[in-house]
Amino acid sequence: MRGRGRGNGRDNGRQRGSRRGSPRRGYRDSRPRGRSRHDPRAAATSGNQRERITVESGYLVLIDQFMLANPQFIEGLSQIIDEEPEVKDELIRKYGGAVVELSVGTYKIKRDPYAYTIVIHNDDIPESKEELMEVATEQLGSTFIDTRCLAMVDRELLDDTALLEKYQQLWFGGHEKACRDLIRDNGGAVRYGFRRFGDELGVYTIPGEDVVCLWPDLIESEAVEERVAEG
Repeated sequence: MRGRGRGNGRDNGRQRGSRRGSPRRGYRDSRPRGRSRHDPRAAATSGNQRERITVESGYLVLIDQFMLANPQFIEGLSQIIDEEPEVKDELIRKYGGAVVELSVGTYKIKRDPYAYTIVIHNDDIPESKEELMEVATEQLGSTFIDTRCLAMVDRELLDDTALLEKYQQLWFGGHEKACRDLIRDNGGAVRYGFRRFGDELGVYTIPGEDVVCLWPDLIESEAVEERVAEG
């Protein structure tokens, strides 16, 4: 059983249904009707342009943002801090994460909330999900996203005990945005946009290239079945 419990420190008791800012009775809302006031693809594009990942160790960790504050995960890391990297990789996988080997460098992120994909890359990539699924044939496991936010950090960052303690304090103090800023300030990235009850994403690479693709395995299976039916 994976150690992905989120603990009791997370406050889910936010008030909902507030009427603050809602139109007064008799007021005609002049905003356009018939289309969403929030465009997920536009928001994703804006985030893609900002986010960058710095990989210095040659290994990238993909893990739910909460796990970097999870007391059990942090304690587990402290117990194996002098062990070989492979031992740490096993712990990361136990807590729903994945580790990918990449060349040292800076990587961009392309997230498409409609195509259910995240692509981590440093060069040009195929535009469509279908093209990516054709060429990203090497599966490296999966990562479980429980808080709707994926953290992407260099593996060496997990050896920084002081940084993880600061992250944990911020998280349980209710400062999630500060947690994400801390990740970004240390060369990592975060991307929102998953389903509220969790997503398990397959992690794939394009053989011989520094490209990492993530999408729900269910979506991938459906696409494969469609291609078989068409072929």
